[in-house]
Parts: sequence; C-alpha cells; structure tokens
Amino acid sequence: MSQGLNKTSIIGYLGRNPEGNDSGTVTRFSVGVTERWKTADGDDKEHTEWFRVVAFNGTGAACKEFLSRGNRVYVEGRLRSRTYTNRDGEERTVTELLAQSVIFLDGPRGDDDREEPRPRPGKPRDAERGNSRDADGLTADDPPF
Repeated sequence: MSQGLNKTSIIGYLGRNPEGNDSGTVTRFSVGVTERWKTADGDDKEHTEWFRVVAFNGTGAACKEFLSRGNRVYVEGRLRSRTYTNRDGEERTVTELLAQSVIFLDGPRGDDDREEPRPRPGKPRDAERGNSRDADGLTADDPPF
C-alpha cells in the first residue's frame, strides 16, 4: 500500500486581518512569504509568494481574535485545491493551505510597552540583571545535586 505526503510549512506576514464567521469555525487570511537574493550582476531581487490560509475551529477563532495585518506567523498544514464559480459566472480554481497548526511569532498586542525586557534565549532573567544566584543561593555553575 502506498501513501502520499501533503505537508507545507511557511513563515511570513499577514497581508490583511483574518476574516471569518462569528463563531470562528472557519477563518481565512493571507500570508506573504518573501525570498530575497542577489543576481549574478549583484542586483538585489525579491519575490513574495502569497498563500491563502484557512484555519478551523479553535485555531481559527484564535487567529481571528489575536492576529492582525502585519503579524508574523508560522503555519503548518496541507495544500488543497478547490473550484468555485465567481460572481461573473466564471469557474476559478484556488489552492489553499489548510492550517493544522498556527504559531504566532510576534508578541501580544501592546508588547512594545513592557516594563521588563525579554530575556535572551538560554539566559535566566537574574543573569541579565547581574544576579547569578537563584532563590536557593545557587549559581548556574553549581552541580544540580
């Protein structure tokens, strides 16, 4: 028995605010993924590929509530093509990324006004303040036993 694989992962920016029904069971938004490169002549080039994303149920409701245009996201899911008839009676085919997982890569709204800066990855908060001892008086160099 042979099986296929349909898995897509993207990181990009929302092109507009998510739209969907009031219950959040289906939410749609677009994500732009830009690649940049230099030509052989040294010219800078870029291309943005736009993905139509559809998120369902709880994921869709969270996207609708917390995401807005310009937010950076990681989306993982599968591609699906569907055909529909537009208002002019023309048949169109669209390919959508059906989101199985959406990770919000920007902080919460109003994140710029934080009183305390975020710690650098791999460093405890106290180490950044110059206090390298934890509540028990141990340092990072002390053995864990």
